Amino acid sequence: MVKIQKLPSGQLVITIPKLIAEYEGIKKGMEMEFKKHNEGFILKITKKKGDQN
Repeated sequence: MVKIQKLPSGQLVITIPKLIAEYEGIKKGMEMEFKKHNEGFILKITKKKGDQN
């Protein structure tokens, strides 16, 4: 289950299950891009942790 949490600063944070993150190789600090889809959103990894771009 994906959760959306609100920080005291007002920023929203998306939490994904650990198993999905491990399977996809997602690590803390990676950047993802949201794209609108007719039935929701698509997430795309745009910057991997440690990339210099």
